[in-house]
Amino acid sequence: MSRRVVVAGALATVLAVAAVAVRGDEPTQPRGPAAVRAESPSAGASVTREPGPALLLPDVRSLAATDLQVQVVPGGRRLRFAASLGNLGPGPLLVHPRRQRGGCPRGQLEAVHVVHLDGDGDGVFDRPRDDATRRRSVGCMLDHRGHDHWHFDAMASYTLRRAGSEVALASRDKVSFCLRDNRRVPGNVRVGGRRHFGDCARTRPQGISPGWADVYDADLDGQWLRLPRGVDGDLLCLDLVADPRGLLEEADETNNATSVALRVRGARVRGAPSGRCQA
Repeated sequence: MSRRVVVAGALATVLAVAAVAVRGDEPTQPRGPAAVRAESPSAGASVTREPGPALLLPDVRSLAATDLQVQVVPGGRRLRFAASLGNLGPGPLLVHPRRQRGGCPRGQLEAVHVVHLDGDGDGVFDRPRDDATRRRSVGCMLDHRGHDHWHFDAMASYTLRRAGSEVALASRDKVSFCLRDNRRVPGNVRVGGRRHFGDCARTRPQGISPGWADVYDADLDGQWLRLPRGVDGDLLCLDLVADPRGLLEEADETNNATSVALRVRGARVRGAPSGRCQA
């Protein structure tokens, strides 16, 4: 995928991340949207801001999974799907690795979340006017040498469960994205403007601009969950959650999860009304 970066300035040496699942998909503890939101210590909490320019925070959301398909592999089946992270906040999402380990394991670097300040007070991100930033550590980043860029650890999580149950049939608890602008968020979005982030590389800025979405197609690594036996014909829920560990600072911490309903029969999958999958 060719993605052009048009960001310049103080962050010219920022490094990039890539999409990869870093855990398996075996059944775990309950992982529905309500359970994941409850894990985040910042969900629904009020935040006291210091005096000075307002923060232009991102608002990252997992958009509904698309391109559902069943892949038959030796020993079983996989549910494959495309996933997207949309940013509907007034500021960009920008995360990059710092050249030190911090408390991260060997082979990883400390991840830094960069938040822009609203220098002109208009509530809209404009890089020349809003060039002041605030930074804080938000976990770790992994070096994906095969793709020659970095991965933010735990950008999303995926879970498959039966409708009406919070028990996970399969899950990926930590999925990392190479953050970039693929397309505008669909629908009537009032935020957003120019595209700031493109190709992933070790020396380029990476993130998601306001009003844009980062899309990962169904055929990419990590874009699948194991389909267990005995689920054919059942109403299933596929839950996608952005920032499942609550590491990032966002304008809204309560809207990161989305669910789609589906039914599987053999090598076929079809969507279903998602009302029973909502938390």
